[in-house]
Amino acid sequence: MNRILYINKLKINVILMFFLSVNFTLAQSYRGLSVLSENEIWASGSKGTVVFTSNGGVTYDTLSPKGFESKDFRDIQAFNSNSALIMSAGDSAIFLKTDNHGKSWKKVYVDNRPGIFFDVIEINPKSGVGIAMGDPLPDSLFNPSLKNSTAKHFVAMYTIDFGNHWGPLPNGTWNLATDNLSSMYAASGTSLAYNILDGPKDQLEPTITMDFYFGGGGILAGQIRHVILSFKTKNIAKTFEYLSFPYQLKFPPGDGWGIYGMYLTNNQLFCAGGHWKYPNTKDSFSYVIDLTKVTYSLKNKKIESKIAFNNQLIPQNGYRSGIYMIQPAASNKYKFRGISVGSNGIDKLEIPQNGPSKMTTTSLKNHPYKDLKGVNACKGIGKSIWLVGNKGLIFRLNTNQLFDSL
Repeated sequence: MNRILYINKLKINVILMFFLSVNFTLAQSYRGLSVLSENEIWASGSKGTVVFTSNGGVTYDTLSPKGFESKDFRDIQAFNSNSALIMSAGDSAIFLKTDNHGKSWKKVYVDNRPGIFFDVIEINPKSGVGIAMGDPLPDSLFNPSLKNSTAKHFVAMYTIDFGNHWGPLPNGTWNLATDNLSSMYAASGTSLAYNILDGPKDQLEPTITMDFYFGGGGILAGQIRHVILSFKTKNIAKTFEYLSFPYQLKFPPGDGWGIYGMYLTNNQLFCAGGHWKYPNTKDSFSYVIDLTKVTYSLKNKKIESKIAFNNQLIPQNGYRSGIYMIQPAASNKYKFRGISVGSNGIDKLEIPQNGPSKMTTTSLKNHPYKDLKGVNACKGIGKSIWLVGNKGLIFRLNTNQLFDSL
């Protein structure tokens, strides 16, 4: 196992970032990020790269699985310092898992269907229930009886055992591709956010409940789809039921526009977006969506959920693929503070207590972090926000250096 040293120091308003490594092939594009604590993260990316740090980025363990150097691991789900699951985006998609800190990796799912391209994995670290979704595939391609169908459905897989085994979820209007939502994006591994991924372990045949939002783009780009699923794994075909609620956001028309990353917290769904080909355009919108609590009934099961009812445009300085927001513990001034990240830099976001309409977006062009370009994803915990991106970028941002107080 190689050990890597990255030097990240702040001095006199200048950030000195020298990504020094005994193995320069590790300076890849990172998009997968899983944060365990302020000091522990896993990251994954191009050329089969997987790294881990336990000391806040002073040193890194190189845990890349051998034989998969051609894969682009766009998302990663870590459960602890020993256990993690990685997802390749396309090119004969594969999910690999380690339970011994990368000493060995096992194949837990392989998909060789033509055109397969996975975008995101989310697994509840407490229940082990999870979902993986990818871009739509045509129904006619895999079901001869549907040879005349022009419909496509988003690929959807589920797990109930922390990713050790995977099975397909039945198709329905909940994952039907439309002009408003015909693709997801694997830019940051955050194009899906969940309220519930659960299944009681004290039942012989537990009912699995999934309540989540996923987003992306299309010709009429910018739809968030709220989905509630319920099923029993032993007889999924007969027990599967769902509710689906589309929520439309405004973007310029055309493929490539839409939602690239989401973050859910305290009845607010923050959505980062735009178009990856146009990093500096002011048409790269992001949104905060207000959610309200509701109760739904699926046969004899009641589910308490949160449905979208209002949204506000978040001003920003270009295309954004990731967003992370913090609710200050005690603040009379701010309701949320956080960042959105993209290829041309970082924006600092502040939403005052008097409402989103008064929110402010500040470019970091005059900030010590102004040189952080090519950022793909961001996630945080405590007073640390971790960033990963192109050219080997892995960086821990201290919120005390970004905000006067939280």
